[in-house]
Parts: sequence; C-alpha cells; structure tokens
Amino acid sequence: MIKRIRCILFCLLPLIITLVLQILVSIPVCGVTVITALLKNYNHESAGSETFNDLLSLWSSSSFIIWVSMLYAIAALILFGFWYYKKLAADQELVPVKYAFNIQIISSLFLLAAGLQYVVQYLMSFIGVLRPDWMQSYADLSESAGLGSMSPLTLVYACIIAPVSEELIFRGVTLGYAKKSLSVTAAIVLQAVLFGVFHMNIIQGIYAAFLGLFLGYLFEAGGSIAVAMLFHAFFNLCGSFFSPYMYYGIDQPFFFMLWLTVGVLLTYAGIFLFQHGTAVRDMK
Repeated sequence: MIKRIRCILFCLLPLIITLVLQILVSIPVCGVTVITALLKNYNHESAGSETFNDLLSLWSSSSFIIWVSMLYAIAALILFGFWYYKKLAADQELVPVKYAFNIQIISSLFLLAAGLQYVVQYLMSFIGVLRPDWMQSYADLSESAGLGSMSPLTLVYACIIAPVSEELIFRGVTLGYAKKSLSVTAAIVLQAVLFGVFHMNIIQGIYAAFLGLFLGYLFEAGGSIAVAMLFHAFFNLCGSFFSPYMYYGIDQPFFFMLWLTVGVLLTYAGIFLFQHGTAVRDMK
C-alpha cells in the first residue's frame, strides 16, 4: 500500500517539474528584458518610470508571452522527450511510429478533433452560463496570451510545439509511471486530472481534463505516443481556425442543438473509424 502511494505521488513529479521549468525559463528572459530596458532609458531624466512602463508593456504583450511559452515548451520537449524515450518508451511504444498510422487512423483523428471541438465549445458554454466570471477570466487570459489572434508564431506553438511537449509530459511520462501502480483506466483518469491542473485556469482545466481522457485512450489504443500528438495537433488546429464558426448560443435553441448533435456524431464517427483503422493496421 505504501509503495503504491509512493508511486502515485511520483506521478505528480512531471507536473511539478513542468511548473518549475516555466519559472526557470521566465527568470532569465525577464532578466534580459530588464537589462535591455535599463540600457535603453539610461540617459533619460525619468529613467525609472520609463523603464517600468516599458517592462510592463512588454511583459503584458501577447508576443512576449508566446515567445516565453515557446522557449519553455522547447525545454520541456527536450527534457521529457529524453526522459520518456530513455526510461518508458520501450514498455509503452507497442507500435513503431512508421507503422502507427494509416489513412483511416489519420482521418479518424481529424474527425474526432472536429467533433470534440464542438463538444468542448458547448461544454464551455454551459459552464459559462453557470459561472460567467470564470468564462470572463478565461477570455481575458486567452486575449493576453495572444490566442485570440492567430499569428504564425502562435500557430507554430499551438499546433506543433505544445502538442508534442504536452504529450511527452502527460501521456508519456505521467501516464507511464501511473500505470506502474494503477489500472490503465485509473492511470488515464489521473493523468487527465493533472493535465487539467497544469493549465492553471478553471475553464481551461475542465476542458483540458476532459480532453486528456480522450488523449489517454488514443495513446493506449493507438500504441504510440505519436497518435496522441497528431490528434492534439489536429484539435488545436481546429480550435485555431474553426472555433469562431462552430458555436451557436443557447438563445438559438434549434442551431444550438443541431450543432451539438453534429459534434457528438462526429466524435462517435471518429472513435468508430479509429477503432476500425487500428484493427486494420494491427492485422497487417
């Protein structure tokens, strides 16, 4: 029993390391910006206030936040990629990456990503009705992080770097250690909850935990972390381009129910096609 508790507590380590890594990356970046601002305003009469205003403006800008997020995600990708492939991949990677996909699996992941975007949008809408303050806080956070406007840098981060690094952290390392002391189902639930906590925002945390359940399932059923990475990339891609056109408010009940039904059907179709695709792949 004590050994199991110790193993479960060890599953928290990747999340703790991830949060510490964010701080370690942010400190030198902010230090460089402080030095730059001081040098820029060195000869000004009001150097102190000018420097403070420059730093406040820079640190609150979406471009700065994205750059820091990129640097952190790359550091996490290197650290957890090394950890996963040295310590855990041999037991978890049941299918080599070059054999992990076929046309059915790739198509199913895109269908599932689109369907879950609908479902998540309506889940957030329902939460927003119950707690509009949570929704407003999430909207403010998304705007400050630059997620409201899709620059090329934001797309690279959201659709490539973040999916790879987050899958290595949670479906790779966290889930790998969780399965050593828990059943597969319980391990998937645990890593999904930790994935929600990682986002440090109630709205994001709820839908990230919900999404984490599907990511854990796809990793286990797909036999390769690359499957979860590709789905995660598709999901973020759909959210970046299509989410503004995928939502109808509850004040339009017909369209609200219509597109919610579309989302559920797309999700079901994606899972069905994924299971068929993996069955065909494994027979070969």
